[in-house]
Amino acid sequence: MPSPPPPSRPARRQFMTTMTASKAAKLQNNKALPVTPTAPAEARPVHMFPADLTKPLDAIADPIYLNPLITFYILAAAHALAALYFPIQDCDEVYNYYEPTHYLTDGYGKQTWEYSPDYAIRSWAYVTLHAFVIGLRRVIPIWGLPKVWKFYFLRIMLGAVCAASEARLYTKISRTLNPRLGMLFFLIMLTSPGMFHASVSFLPSTFSMYTTALGMAAFMDWRGGMRTAQGMMCMIGGAFLGWPFAAALIAPFMLEEFVLAYFTDKEEFISFCYRILDGSVRSTIVLVLQFCLDAFFYRKVAIVPFNIVWYNVIAAREGKGPDIYGTEPWHFYIRNLLLNFNIWFVIAVAAMPLYFVHTFVLRQPIFKQSYLRGVFFLTPFYLWLAIFTLQPHKEERFMYPIYPALGFNAAMGSHILLSWLGTSNPRSLIAMIPAKLRLLFASLCFIAAVDFGAWRTLGMVTAYNAPLSVYKPLRLPGLTRPGDNVCLGKEWYRFPSSFHLPEGVRAKFVKSEFSGLLPGDFSQANQGFGLYPGAWLTPTGMNDENREDPSKYTQLSHCSFMVDSSFPSSEPSPLEPDYISQTDTWEKLTCEPFLDASKTGTIGRIGWVPDWDFIPSNVPFWMFSPGLIRWSLWGSEGLSSRPRTSRTKNTYNYHAAYYQFEFCLHPYRRRLANLTSDSAITMRDLQALLQDSISNIQNISNLQQAKPVIYLGLALVAFVYLIQRAVAGSKHESRLPSRSPDPEKPTITKLKVPERPPGVWIPSDFKRPTAAAYPDWSVETTKPLPYRPFRYGPKYNITMGLRTMNWDEWIELDNHYPRFHADKKRRIEERGSKCFHTDPSPQVFDGAVELLEELCGYLPERYPSMFRKTEHGMINLFANEIFDIRKDVLTMNGNREDPMQMAARMVQDDLAIMFEKEDGQMYLLAGAVLLAGFWRLQDKLGMSLDEIHYSGDVPGYHDKLRKGMNNFFRRIKPEAPVKRNNYFLQVDEDLAWSYSIGPEDAGEPSWDTAATNRAIEHHYFRSECQSLRRLPRSGGVLFTIRTYFHPITDIAQEDYVPGRLASSIRSWGDDVSKYKGKAKYGDVLLNYLDKKHEEQIANGLDLSREDECRAYPY
Repeated sequence: MPSPPPPSRPARRQFMTTMTASKAAKLQNNKALPVTPTAPAEARPVHMFPADLTKPLDAIADPIYLNPLITFYILAAAHALAALYFPIQDCDEVYNYYEPTHYLTDGYGKQTWEYSPDYAIRSWAYVTLHAFVIGLRRVIPIWGLPKVWKFYFLRIMLGAVCAASEARLYTKISRTLNPRLGMLFFLIMLTSPGMFHASVSFLPSTFSMYTTALGMAAFMDWRGGMRTAQGMMCMIGGAFLGWPFAAALIAPFMLEEFVLAYFTDKEEFISFCYRILDGSVRSTIVLVLQFCLDAFFYRKVAIVPFNIVWYNVIAAREGKGPDIYGTEPWHFYIRNLLLNFNIWFVIAVAAMPLYFVHTFVLRQPIFKQSYLRGVFFLTPFYLWLAIFTLQPHKEERFMYPIYPALGFNAAMGSHILLSWLGTSNPRSLIAMIPAKLRLLFASLCFIAAVDFGAWRTLGMVTAYNAPLSVYKPLRLPGLTRPGDNVCLGKEWYRFPSSFHLPEGVRAKFVKSEFSGLLPGDFSQANQGFGLYPGAWLTPTGMNDENREDPSKYTQLSHCSFMVDSSFPSSEPSPLEPDYISQTDTWEKLTCEPFLDASKTGTIGRIGWVPDWDFIPSNVPFWMFSPGLIRWSLWGSEGLSSRPRTSRTKNTYNYHAAYYQFEFCLHPYRRRLANLTSDSAITMRDLQALLQDSISNIQNISNLQQAKPVIYLGLALVAFVYLIQRAVAGSKHESRLPSRSPDPEKPTITKLKVPERPPGVWIPSDFKRPTAAAYPDWSVETTKPLPYRPFRYGPKYNITMGLRTMNWDEWIELDNHYPRFHADKKRRIEERGSKCFHTDPSPQVFDGAVELLEELCGYLPERYPSMFRKTEHGMINLFANEIFDIRKDVLTMNGNREDPMQMAARMVQDDLAIMFEKEDGQMYLLAGAVLLAGFWRLQDKLGMSLDEIHYSGDVPGYHDKLRKGMNNFFRRIKPEAPVKRNNYFLQVDEDLAWSYSIGPEDAGEPSWDTAATNRAIEHHYFRSECQSLRRLPRSGGVLFTIRTYFHPITDIAQEDYVPGRLASSIRSWGDDVSKYKGKAKYGDVLLNYLDKKHEEQIANGLDLSREDECRAYPY
């Protein structure tokens, strides 16, 4: 075997970057690792291209080499078209990835069994990464776009990432191997239908495709040193975060490096071991980061990659696994890849034989590297195809990870074939064919491949794009409202995700012939479990055996809209009626064309056949068989006053490739009288996640883990911080505040002691952050937050129970506002200044006016549908009240009022402002208390904080609360508001004043006057949510008291509430029992609660799962 050619310059390494030419020659002489053979001079090929294909890139100035940035732009543009127009091909993409992402970004979505904590075989880390990408859209200076643009923005970004990975691999192929090989790879990836749709698919296999391309690029480029660690992190780390099975693709590259290390000296083997260790650490960091995020969401230890492998490999032997979802014959992938890559797939399959013939038979080198390099880089495609061909369960997306490898194989095979066509060797039969004819043949083959790809792509877009278009009319102003349901029957698997529905509109399923397990909904129990409780609350009815769960269906009467299809080849059935023909119930809204595959011939199914008149309609069935589908979005009759629109096309339009299919839209829909918008839990309070991350870092530090693990923790904090900065303000916040500390647990408040004399306040320049509009808020449908601030006994703790307040949670309004507003108006008229008062001193009066300014700034921001800011105040659109809050005016509808009286009209809360005097005590000097129930403003006005609590005999105040409370009130800062909750029981139905403790204008109210053991119908649960904040200009401490008032018989219907409330009441000490009047209602109430608790247990309530369903204070 001849020796390798001498290096072109001293620094050139001919065999491998880490091996000198002498080492390569030594290995060659020992015949341990063969070097590419060189062809005899007379047999050297003459290529169709002018430059020598065997020269490395930096030795030639090749005119066909494109700048990597240009290749990126071209690929990104192609992928952007796919993002905008290519239909979603797999329902798993929607329900397993888009819907969980929608849950993170918008607070609700469909949940598959894979996301149940019982199984945990889908990674929240992967979904969170894409939710973060959606959050990046806020940096684009285009606002007012509908929610569906989150969907398209994500797809465009996925296309950009794919383009970047392809461009990088193209660059490495061109620079390391051969520029023409790189150009062929680029053209194949650009023109293949498979890459067109895989590039923008939101699937772990697509993510693994990206990382496979990056990993191949890292393993391919040995210039400047081997990049084993980088390649391992891309391929193994990408497998962890994406699809674990994709890690198998690294085997040939690792084998190459092992062979290299084994057949060289000890130094090279040590270097190999170090690179393996480095790559393992990097991959482990990815796994640990994923583990932390998944543990955060699932609230349990869950190694998702292991769970995926276990289910698909181990559990498959137990009658479970993927095979229960269907199997395909061995040639499935061959047919599929032929459609997606046409002739390129054939060449890719032939690449290895062509490579061996070219290298060993013709002895013509492809590139000046070891021929084993070519073998190792061609192997992943065959390895993957063999592994998955042997699996009974087959899906198109399973091939995505090898698309870059397929492109490389096809480029290699094409490169070899072109070199054969370009030969001038007189001994070759090909050389006898005129060069122009060979060029024409090669050009026609390439053009045919490109045209077939475009034809196939256009056919897919025109035939199956309807699901992306049919939902567009729902986004028209006024057509939908929060609480509407879009129902899906037999077309459930074509739903393109909740991103295509307007805000507050939900997708629901009605029963069809499908008898497997449909997705449910992520929990929105409104229980305040913290960030994303739907991720860790165990849903009901989920199983890993595809057994049907009837609870996943909704009644047809709950449907506001219906998406359905009508195939002329199919007959209606009781479970799949022809909704389209039910014109007395449903009105057509929109129609879009869709291919009827069962009535369309092979050519019509494969690609695009235009609807042109000259194309005959009587062609053979196997070519252009017609078939009409009518898949329509329908709305029920009732409320719309707009006229019906007529159909513009014939019912059956027999034409060439397939019947034209219509999605039809008419502006009618049915409204249910009791249809209301469910509360949604959306992305919120990322600060809590940051605090959890900091806690994780401390735990890691305590365990004295290795440096990489510590680095991981720091990276996690940085990652969460970036999410917080990028996503804050672009997401709809939750209708429930984030999970709160238990007010019955000790409060830790670390506030710096203010450096100011008692009674002196230095105005602060702090400005409250702008409030985000409450998503889908309505004075008619937004329900009160379900505060249930009680815990199981046996111990009842007396603490302040403070927690940090999110500014968007300051004033809580709901559909009880009309009642509260009417009660306050009546009380103001009946009781006058007994209910409100503002001390005339300048500081206090300025504080009351400052409160008005804060409310007139906050309410129009938070509730823009109800309040409108004006030059001098605000308008309450619901009550037709115009407020002028100028200090020298202070009027409501032109009538001068006390500033606290004006503030009371605006909100549902009672209000109190305390000011510090020279003695350092806080005094109640301004207030509007109209709905307190158990205390009167005139009794407490002018009292200090101590006097207020002593006069009310507040249990434990002197021993447990006094010192901390006084310190807190003095130290609270304008930028650090807090909240707390408490609760009481009441034995009458009056919200404003509990007359059972005595007349409001009588002497000292007392439980002694209340009747004992009244019927349970007279028992009411009274919960308060209180906020405290410092007014920055006046220094007053504002105290808001929002009351939630419900009959006991109502809240006792909620799961776990009767048992928990009964236990809490029994945990009261004598002082608390006296303070809350337990003796007057305890026997009747506890007996009722115990019976309800027993009923719930008898009905199957699982007490062990309460913590999964509820969290304090809800």
